[in-house]
Amino acid sequence: MSKQNTHVNVRVREKKGEPFERMVKRFLKKVKKERIVEQVKERRYYEKPSVTKRKAKLAGIAKWKKAQAEKKQKELQRESNYNKRFDKKKEN
Repeated sequence: MSKQNTHVNVRVREKKGEPFERMVKRFLKKVKKERIVEQVKERRYYEKPSVTKRKAKLAGIAKWKKAQAEKKQKELQRESNYNKRFDKKKEN
């Protein structure tokens, strides 16, 4: 199993007249974009492939359930709005 992105160089060069704090901010932004900190945390402990698959499956199920709940909520809201308009027409 080959490791990809095992060595990542994040370089930030000082721009003319740029404050040090700004340069540090750009560096941290690049580090976040490359997900270096997350990779270190993930690789801190070995996780069996079966556990990784199980976590991914559970995350997918949770995402699906959330999407279904949001869809149901939108349908209920749409139905409620329709009923309000229909009731107003009845009153007139």
